Amino acid sequence: MIVVAVEEKPGYVETARLAAEAFASADSSFDPEHLRWFYEDCFTEGTTIVGLTDTDTGQKIGQIALVRQSVLVNGKPEPAAELVDLFVLKQWRGRERVQMLYDEVGRQFAKQKLRFAFGMPNAKALPVNERFFDLKGFLRLELRAGIALPWLSASVIANEPFDRLRRDHFVALFDQYATSGEETGLRWDGEALFRRLCGLKYSYAIHATEGLLLISSARLTRSVPYTLLAAFLRRSGVTPTRADVRSVTRAAAAFWKRPQFIFAGLNRTLPFIPGIPLPDRVRPSPMILQMRDFAPERTKLEFDRFQLIDFDFA
Repeated sequence: MIVVAVEEKPGYVETARLAAEAFASADSSFDPEHLRWFYEDCFTEGTTIVGLTDTDTGQKIGQIALVRQSVLVNGKPEPAAELVDLFVLKQWRGRERVQMLYDEVGRQFAKQKLRFAFGMPNAKALPVNERFFDLKGFLRLELRAGIALPWLSASVIANEPFDRLRRDHFVALFDQYATSGEETGLRWDGEALFRRLCGLKYSYAIHATEGLLLISSARLTRSVPYTLLAAFLRRSGVTPTRADVRSVTRAAAAFWKRPQFIFAGLNRTLPFIPGIPLPDRVRPSPMILQMRDFAPERTKLEFDRFQLIDFDFA
């Protein structure tokens, strides 16, 4: 018999092994320690793992995870969760098994009083989320690319690699660019942003002027090296200038020695987004944020910011 239940004590080694087996793709790799960080620390509010088990053998055969987040809607925090890592092992796949998972997800949203459900799935999972949990396309992330002159302006006051061993330094720095109370978007402060960058998969660098902070990372796609502009965060109460945007972008290009850059997302707090839009044919994934609002009678969600650090792509 197959049963569905919340996992009280996640086994990350087993989950990483099963996920790798289920996805069976060269583009999918699962490290147990990175998985633990993502589920427990990345967004600071914990994760609910809904698992499927074959009671005859005691084997876990599938799961879906609800990664808790807080979203500010006009300054008011609303509880939310991103749905990630849905898989069912090949020999047990079928509509009934998937429905069991999503039914329990629905019960958890009600039990935990979560308002928003988010998903950023690949092309295959888009219709699955919509069919089984009524997640609808909400925001299509713009993908932009450009070339920046590698140069360090005198206005740049921070230009350094992120180091998880320097917690106090980075928490204090990030606190200066904490999410403004009037914004609508995921809530970031020094502690939350520090924990978000402590994963094992990527390395980051920090670039800041008095008015604007940029988190960047060196990446390689299709053998092309580039600088990823993972997130821009403005200082509370300050309107960044065009010069601020150019200065931190050029600083990132100089730091990584990669003048080509890519940005994906939305940020209405900036005077402009660097780069030019890329055509659909070069998008690595749909980059479509799905959403379901369990309290649509309340203030409507309209993001001021939604960037790569707000989900698991960065």
